[in-house]
Amino acid sequence: KVAKTSHEGVADELEKDAPKDARPRIAETVGMVTEDSTLNVIPTSGGKVLMGLSDAGLQFLVAASRTNVGVKSGRYMFEVRVVEVLLPTMPGGRMAPLQPIPRQQCRVGFSKKGSSLFLGETEDSVCFDSDGCFINNKHKTNVAERFVRDNVFGVLLNLDPASPNANTISLFKDGRRVSKPQPLPEGLVGHA
Repeated sequence: KVAKTSHEGVADELEKDAPKDARPRIAETVGMVTEDSTLNVIPTSGGKVLMGLSDAGLQFLVAASRTNVGVKSGRYMFEVRVVEVLLPTMPGGRMAPLQPIPRQQCRVGFSKKGSSLFLGETEDSVCFDSDGCFINNKHKTNVAERFVRDNVFGVLLNLDPASPNANTISLFKDGRRVSKPQPLPEGLVGHA
């Protein structure tokens, strides 16, 4: 299979599907780590759906979580879907003149173990946000189209030295590449 591209300037796909891997899978179930999450993240549907609390002022806080596995080599992709976008009610009504309206944002990416939960804010993490920006160490670059509800977004981390896109991270939408491979910062290469 060859992934289709949709964002302006995305080149022909250099990544080909990897051959079937016969090695044993990890025995551990991949999931969120409660101790590595902000207090306003609630796992639902057996831990497969994460929800940020949005009442009593919590809509103004960032919710973040990290999984329980790390990678050091190979190519790995995970997928996410935004299943709901909330507009929480505000005391006094949403249109109160001096009241900020909470803006929902989704960031997906990779970080070092023990680093900040807030992706893209430090040199220890990289991510794509729902506006289509690639972020590392607070530096944002527009590289893709926006995330919208019900689309499936895949984040590919390529640490395979034999690949033409080695040491990069890429964003896919509904199976199509929507960003050029973005180089990993030196500090993330070879770390879990």
